[in-house]
Amino acid sequence: MIRRAAGLGLVCLLLAACGGPGPAERSSTTTAESGSSMRTMTEDEAAQRAEEHIRRAVAALPEKPALTPLRADSAECLDPSDNGPRGRYEVGRSYWLDDLPGERNAEFVDALVEHWTANDYRVLTDKRETKNRFVSVEHRGDAFRMSVKQSVEGDLSLGASSPCVWPDGTPPEDANE
Repeated sequence: MIRRAAGLGLVCLLLAACGGPGPAERSSTTTAESGSSMRTMTEDEAAQRAEEHIRRAVAALPEKPALTPLRADSAECLDPSDNGPRGRYEVGRSYWLDDLPGERNAEFVDALVEHWTANDYRVLTDKRETKNRFVSVEHRGDAFRMSVKQSVEGDLSLGASSPCVWPDGTPPEDANE
């Protein structure tokens, strides 16, 4: 039960961390005034990209965990802070990193941070020194955000979420209304 609550906490933290626009939103879309020409990747492409970010992060760990799915969903960007229109979605994926020795969590989180900083992510939150470690980052190239969190039981979870995307990659015709 506590592990489930910690997982929900990760989901909330990822969603909260995904509020601001990143470089990809500025470069892959036009301004909100021309919503009809505003293109993004699709939800399916965003899900695939989130999985790619997770696979690369997991590959950077000194030991390979078993990945237990925690979250695979999308949520409407109800208050997009990039001033874009409604109807776009944030796509997220997260996993428990199982079969890792908990006494080495600091080493695993440090390895993820090292991977991220060496691969064009910027650190948004770094709470490695707290009891329940948490780090969130954003990729400078595509604005995907990632985080790692330690639950109260000492389990690590890893997640990735997209910037706001149109379900089919293009806005509906009434996006400017």
